[in-house]
Amino acid sequence: MQQTINGLASGSIYALLGLGVTLIWGVLHVLTFTHAQVLTWGAFGSLIAINRGYPVPVAILVGMAVAAGLSVLIDSTVLEMLRRRGASEYAFVVATIGLAFMLESILRNRTRARVEPYSRDGFPRGPIELLGQNVPKLQLAVLATSLIAMAGLAIWLNHTRAGRGMKAVAYSPETATLLGINPRFIYAVAYTVSGMLAALAGVFVAVSTASVSYSSGDRLLLTAFAVIILGGMGSVPGAVVGGLILGVIEVYATVHVSSKFSEVVAYLVILVVLLVRPSGLFGAKEATRV
Repeated sequence: MQQTINGLASGSIYALLGLGVTLIWGVLHVLTFTHAQVLTWGAFGSLIAINRGYPVPVAILVGMAVAAGLSVLIDSTVLEMLRRRGASEYAFVVATIGLAFMLESILRNRTRARVEPYSRDGFPRGPIELLGQNVPKLQLAVLATSLIAMAGLAIWLNHTRAGRGMKAVAYSPETATLLGINPRFIYAVAYTVSGMLAALAGVFVAVSTASVSYSSGDRLLLTAFAVIILGGMGSVPGAVVGGLILGVIEVYATVHVSSKFSEVVAYLVILVVLLVRPSGLFGAKEATRV
């Protein structure tokens, strides 16, 4: 029971990451390699707020604002220039890889490559008895908050004008324009939401490990890709289910096999899914976007 909850908590973080990547893929049909750095910048933003004495909820919002602002800046400058020039998907991939290295280098220089302690003060601490098992309150809080965020995203996508506009742009930017929807605005919204989800995941990773560094998001980028491949490219439900499944697999692999084996789970998931079901659990022959 305890390991399952730990796995679901980790999986919910992976789902937040996968959802962020899925939104960008769904709207722009481009894989962004800056997502890990957006996560890290958001985590550092929340750390600065915590160190300055802000309450944890406010600090999390600060981190989300930092990540959202960075995401929109990336979109409105480099990516917008590529869109105007009609650049290929490969150009976007190369550009985001370059931006990721640049953002990581800035953080590395600013922090002098130190691993910064991330205070757990203000976060739930200690265990709680659940069905006869002692479960860390922090894990339950991470799981509950992530599920609320994912449910909120689903409601927003399906029941708000901006959410429906995002679906329209994902289907066809040209058709959406004819319907009076501004694709550039939708791109900015997609990057804003993606950045906020990344920051929330970054905070949860930082508080779980009680630390954060310039490279905190590096491994998680591969995990995010494993999530969307497992769930199905562009599928929001797939990203949620894929993240939860991957988290549970990793935890049980750590407990019953080896902690070293858990580090390669994401690679194995990508390999197996591509060989057995390339479209993923929720994907069709052509991935359904957003």
